[in-house]
Amino acid sequence: MNRSPARAVWINVAVLIAAAALVQGLWGWQGLLRPWREVPPGALGLALAGLFSSYGLRAARIYIAETEIPRGAYGACLRLILINNALNWLLPARSGEASFPWLMRRWFGVDGARATGILLWLRLLDLHVLATVAAICAAAGWLAGAELAANAARTLALLAASAPLAIFALRRPLAAWCARPANRLARLAGRVLQGLPQRGGGLLRDLALTWLSWGIKLAALGWVLARLLGLRPALGILGAIGGDLSTVLPLHAPGGFGTYEAGVLALLAPGGSGAPLARLLAAAVNLHLLVLGSALLAGAGAALTGSPAKANARLSDLKTDKDLPP
Repeated sequence: MNRSPARAVWINVAVLIAAAALVQGLWGWQGLLRPWREVPPGALGLALAGLFSSYGLRAARIYIAETEIPRGAYGACLRLILINNALNWLLPARSGEASFPWLMRRWFGVDGARATGILLWLRLLDLHVLATVAAICAAAGWLAGAELAANAARTLALLAASAPLAIFALRRPLAAWCARPANRLARLAGRVLQGLPQRGGGLLRDLALTWLSWGIKLAALGWVLARLLGLRPALGILGAIGGDLSTVLPLHAPGGFGTYEAGVLALLAPGGSGAPLARLLAAAVNLHLLVLGSALLAGAGAALTGSPAKANARLSDLKTDKDLPP
C-alpha cells in the first residue's frame, strides 16, 4: 500500500512521456497547436469561464444538498470538487474518486458510506445527462446510421432519462430491505442510500443543477471543438459529449490519454463532419489538452489555497456556530 502512490505517479509520468512522443511523431507540437491561432483569445477566455462555472455549479450541488456541511463552507466544497476532478484525471480507472468520500469525512465529518452514496448519485446524474443528450443527438440524425441505430438511440435516451427517477422511486423499498437485521452488508448499503435525496424537491434541484452545469460545460467545449474543426456547433457538442463520456465511465486511462480522444472520435467521426480522421484526432487532442490543463491547474490551485490547519479550524468554527442554540 505504501508503494501504490509512487507507482501511480510513475505510471502517469510514463503515460505522459509516451503521449508527448506520439504527438510529436504524428504532427509535431507546433503543428498540433496551430489551430488555436484561429480561436480569438477573448472567446477562449469566455469558454474557460464557462468551464469553471460548471465546477462552481457542481460544488453547489453538494453544498445545498448535504445538510451536514456547515453554511459558509461553499469555498471548501469548491476546493473538494476541484481536487477530486484533478485526481480523477491523474489516476487510472477512476481511482481518484476515492478522494471524494475521504475529503467529505475529513473536512465535513460526513459518514464515508453516506458520502459514497452522494458520489454515486452525482455520477449517475452526470451519466444521465451525457447519455440522454448523446442519444437524442443520434436519434435526431446527427450521426450517420441506419434506422435500427436511430431506434436504439431513442431507447437509450428513454433509459438514460428515466434512470435517476427510477432509483429515486425505489429508494424507500431498498432502504426498508437494507434495514433488516443480521446483514452487515445490507446495513452498509442502507448508509449509502442515505446519500440520495429524500424528497422530490431535492431530486428536482439536483437534476436542475446537473443539467445547468453540463449545459454550460458542453456548450463551451462544443464551441471550441467546432472552431478548431470548422464544424456546426451541434457536431462540436456531440464530440465534446463523447470525450466527457469517457471520463465518467470506469475505463479511464491515466490523464485520459487515448480514452478521451477515442470518446470524441466515437461520436464525431460517423457524424458527417467531412474532416479527415487525422484532423479529427488532432482536434480531439487539443480539446483534451484544454480540459486536462484547466482541471490540473484548478486542482493544484485548490490544493495549495490556504493552510489545511486553518481551513479545518474555520470549518470547526462553522460547525460550532451551527450547533449553538438561537
